[in-house]
Amino acid sequence: MKQADANSFGATSFGAMQTTIASAVTMSGVGVHSGRHTVIKLHPASADTGILFYRADIGDDDGYVLAHASNAIETQLCTTIKNNNGTEVRMIEHLMAAFHGLGIDNLVVELDGPEVPIFDGSSANIVDAIHHVGIIALDSHRTYLEVVAPVRVELDAGTWAQLIPAPSLQLDISINFTDPGIGEQSYRYDSRDEHFSTEIAHARTFCVYSDVEKMRRAGLGKGGSLENALVYDNGTLMNEGGLRMENECVKHKALDCIGDLYLAGMPIKGLLIAERPGHRLSTLLVQALLRDESAYRIVSSDEDVIASSADTIQMTLAASA
Repeated sequence: MKQADANSFGATSFGAMQTTIASAVTMSGVGVHSGRHTVIKLHPASADTGILFYRADIGDDDGYVLAHASNAIETQLCTTIKNNNGTEVRMIEHLMAAFHGLGIDNLVVELDGPEVPIFDGSSANIVDAIHHVGIIALDSHRTYLEVVAPVRVELDAGTWAQLIPAPSLQLDISINFTDPGIGEQSYRYDSRDEHFSTEIAHARTFCVYSDVEKMRRAGLGKGGSLENALVYDNGTLMNEGGLRMENECVKHKALDCIGDLYLAGMPIKGLLIAERPGHRLSTLLVQALLRDESAYRIVSSDEDVIASSADTIQMTLAASA
């Protein structure tokens, strides 16, 4: 297997072969919603494993949950997957964004609890850890999902997203918040520019102060702090040190979208256009895409179209069950 620089397997160029990490990585942190300290270990995995989560506190086969749209369930303020045995893993989006953005096809993510740590509110810690150990190419060709017809989802007035054909993974994201500190922001991204690590990975999650108590009353946000989230109060950013980058809020939304799009089970070629995106919206969009076999095709890294997209997805799910 060939050692590769992490940046050489971007989400657009993809590389010819599937990838995994060169060696295991152990990290730990607090869950933003549960407040629970959790240890996670990223393990190298063989070709066609996909991104597979393993709840070590549950163990056996019941502990495995494949990161796929078919396992995504509706939850508040995060992306959650659940297997047929009822095992859940919450807050996977920042991990998934790092894997999608760096072009990692196969990993087993072991954790000792139900929620992935928030770390600093971005994907920076995960990306840095992966850069440290490196990425290796495996002996199987990569496949990716190519959008060939538009798919659109709307939740309410002004909240919608669509995927349309494009030669690479691209985003056109807009947000609009009443707090003047956030306001209206927009961001365009093309993964061929390989700017994920520098422009998106370090963008932190954010909220307005008036929503903090609402989250706490709902039993959420127990581990949230100014160390892992940007907090705005009537136009004022409460975090010392300010922003890491211009338009950090919309760039974090881009990060979330990149993570949620990876629930397709493979890298995506297509342009996501989204107005006021959130986890529910982007998850529903991926599910709608996968239901419409006329809207996509699955292509190998040498541009050969795989005959049956639906069969390929089912084979991936069965192999990881």
